[in-house]
Formats: sequence, structure tokens, C-alpha cells
Amino acid sequence: MNDLEQKIEAVLFAVGDPISLKKLSSVVDAGTDEVEKAVAFLKEKYSGPSNGIHIIEHDAGIQLATKPEVSSVIERLVKTEVHENLTPATLETLSLVAYLGPITKSSLEYIRGVNSSFTLRNLLIRGLVERIPHPKKPNTFLYRPTSDLIRHLGIEKKEDLPDFTKYQELKENLENE
Repeated sequence: MNDLEQKIEAVLFAVGDPISLKKLSSVVDAGTDEVEKAVAFLKEKYSGPSNGIHIIEHDAGIQLATKPEVSSVIERLVKTEVHENLTPATLETLSLVAYLGPITKSSLEYIRGVNSSFTLRNLLIRGLVERIPHPKKPNTFLYRPTSDLIRHLGIEKKEDLPDFTKYQELKENLENE
């Protein structure tokens, strides 16, 4: 595997969500033809029966995904996560979405300093967070608290959260950077 393929593999793993060919090319600093060839190589690499993941391409872009043959293992994992108590990492992410949402995944990860794909997926499955398209950035999503979360917290609107105004100032500072 060459350097470009390693970079693409790392980006697909870190992002978790589909990424457009154009954005992927920009991130790895390579031409789209080169990236297409590298993605084709990676698709071939992961096509064998010894791999639990593969690369899929669809309208939204390119993404690493679980192979259908092993999806039952991931389904079991997700079901156990949904029925367990929220972990400190999940509570941290949920708090950030509640106070700062709508917020991008990259902003969440910047604040937390770690990949938040699995935690966000867990919160989406539980119905505590929802994902909406970003109105200004194609292929980007925003995460915000659901009305179920607001209701569960016993408040009428997210602005009723303790110290809400203080956290809005933090959000404004982040957006201005």
C-alpha cells in the first residue's frame, strides 16, 4: 500500500460518514484521478473474505462500512450499547449537542479531542440526537438534541438548560475561529 492509499484509508476510518471524492482529494492533497485509482485499489484489497469491512460508494460519497456478512455482530454490539447506561463519553457528547447544537461532528471532535462517530451513532439510535443536513455546507451534517431529549430532561426548550447563555458564548467563539 502506498502513501496515498494509507492517507485515504485513515481519512475514511476517521470520518466515518460518506465523504465526497472532491473533498477526499482536497484532504489528501491529490488529484481526483489518483484518488479514484487508490480507492479502487482499497476496494479490491477489502473485497476478500478475510476482511470484515469494505468500501462503498454512493451519492453522498465514499465510506468504510461493515460487510453484510458480519453485520449481525455490529447489530449485537449496538443493541447492548442501547440497553446499557450512558457512558461518560456518551454523556459528554450528549451535553455538547444539547448546549451547542446544531453542531457539526468535526466541531464536536475538536472540542472532545477524539473521534465521536460511534458515540453519535449510539445517541442517534437512542433517539436523543438527530442529524440534519447543514444548510450552507453540502455533504456536512449538523447534530441537535431531539424533542424527546428535551422532554426527558423536563424542560420546555433547550434554552432552559442551566447556564445555557454561557455555552452559547463558547459556541460563538468556536464559530468565529
